[in-house]
Amino acid sequence: MCTYRRNEPLARLLERLAEIAVRSADRFQLGVVVVDDNPGGDAEPVAESFAGRFPLGVHYRRSGHQNISLARNEALEGGTEIAELIVMTDDDCVPDLGWIDALLDTREATGADSVSGPLLVMLPPGAPAWLQKQRVFDFDHESIDDGAPLGTGQTNNCLIDVAWLAAHPEHRFDPDYGRIGGEDMVFFRGATALGMRSFHSERARVHQYEPIDEVTLWALMKSRFWWGNSEAVINLETSAASRPRLVVRGAKRCARALAMPLRRLVRRESPHVRVALIGVARGTGLVVGALGVRINHH
Repeated sequence: MCTYRRNEPLARLLERLAEIAVRSADRFQLGVVVVDDNPGGDAEPVAESFAGRFPLGVHYRRSGHQNISLARNEALEGGTEIAELIVMTDDDCVPDLGWIDALLDTREATGADSVSGPLLVMLPPGAPAWLQKQRVFDFDHESIDDGAPLGTGQTNNCLIDVAWLAAHPEHRFDPDYGRIGGEDMVFFRGATALGMRSFHSERARVHQYEPIDEVTLWALMKSRFWWGNSEAVINLETSAASRPRLVVRGAKRCARALAMPLRRLVRRESPHVRVALIGVARGTGLVVGALGVRINHH
């Protein structure tokens, strides 16, 4: 896992992983690689405090480049040194107790090189009531059938076979995307082109805990703008998508978002204006990215 100035969430995640290590000790042995992207290395005491709770140990590495791709590559290198399989999640997440078992079940049933599962966003105490009522985060992730093949993956919830990584030593996370985001999309798209077989595990659930300062309307609009920008930049640089087509896609997304309150009013429903604004922000980010503007986030 990679971490950056989130010591309390990191400790919460390590505690859950320690519980998983005990729960599933008859099936697998678990070790942890913690890559600290903060040059100050403030996560080291947190990592070391869990050293005796994992059969394969806790291995702390300091990246400090403030480039998430370089940090993820450190994590892969550390994982390949201690294990046959690597599971990845983020420091603001907490997986279900059966998370790794579910990933392994899908791998065994499909022969997958990689398995990904759903990410469920958890709102903090004191979050605006409209977020619960308007279900903003439900639109961030599409529904996927259990066991379905995938053409991509996500580093907040995935398993990767070390044998596949060893067979493709040239394929790692691209530092060019380490500050704009979407580096995991680029990694898994490239891996799929190289023959990686990826599948979805619906039972392998991870919960992401949003901090209170990231669930305001303004914060959500900024993050979705950045998502749209990353989506456009990545598609321009790694696929056959054309600039005009991406501009049109972003404009259509804005138009659909703006039309939603009107449709809801016609049905005598709450207009959900805030959700519309968040959709407009993502569409605008897509247009801006399609026009060649990269927005650093990390």
